[in-house]
Amino acid sequence: MNNSHTFKKVAGIFALSLIVAGCASSSKPGEWDTKRVLCVAAGGLAGVAADSVANRGSDGKSKAAGALVGVGLGAIFCSPGVVLDGDQDGVADKNDECPYTPLGTAVNEVGCSLDDDKDGVANSIDQCPNTPLGTEVDETGCEVLNDQDGDGVLDEADQCPDTAPGTAVNSIGCEEDIAIVLEGVFFEYKSFDLTADSQVILNKVAGKLAAAEALVLVAGHTDSVGGNAYNIKLSDKRAASVKDYLVSQGVPVDNISSQGFGEDNPIASNETDEGRAQNRRVEMQIQN
Repeated sequence: MNNSHTFKKVAGIFALSLIVAGCASSSKPGEWDTKRVLCVAAGGLAGVAADSVANRGSDGKSKAAGALVGVGLGAIFCSPGVVLDGDQDGVADKNDECPYTPLGTAVNEVGCSLDDDKDGVANSIDQCPNTPLGTEVDETGCEVLNDQDGDGVLDEADQCPDTAPGTAVNSIGCEEDIAIVLEGVFFEYKSFDLTADSQVILNKVAGKLAAAEALVLVAGHTDSVGGNAYNIKLSDKRAASVKDYLVSQGVPVDNISSQGFGEDNPIASNETDEGRAQNRRVEMQIQN
């Protein structure tokens, strides 16, 4: 009899609660919110079960009270107005793509840390918050400074990126007091006009010179074919042509000068075609 009475009490509580939950949560008269009803029912059952475990042999009043508590909690947590936000960042868990954001972190509309400079490192740990777009950064959000040969000149400015360890270098990363031959830089026949391929090579040279802020002398040289006066004039114009092109590509005009030396400084014999080809060259001499 006692069990029957208890069952009736609990069943009555369930029936009344489910009716109220189903109707009260509906936005329109006559509609029934099935999801919320099931949620409230689950809460009630959980309350009865919890009471049975905690109070073995308890009477009907205790079980009814457990059902009421469970129903109440179910109604609260199943309410459309309750928004769960585990990391308390202001973005509901159901919309939060970063559900474990540290407390106090500023987040965007999907609950992830803000990253104003878009370098992949959140503002909260970014030690360089204004990195230019596209810059390679480390885990602290600061630019990665690459120097593959370890000579103290960054790769972006290093004209000699494979310098041997321990070599003393100048401001563009090349061995000190050594002239740099601009390999592949040629001119049209009997002219000081650069070939298209030469311009491609000089584009790369210009970028590194601008980054290094080096003081450069562009030196023009010829072979011994022709008169010396002619060769001086031709080498001077070719050196000036290279200088002007580098300036047009961003090298500061105050950092670069040019001079022609004609046939006076050969690096090979002028008695062979191969030697003369080596002597017709343009070099960079670093002044700082």
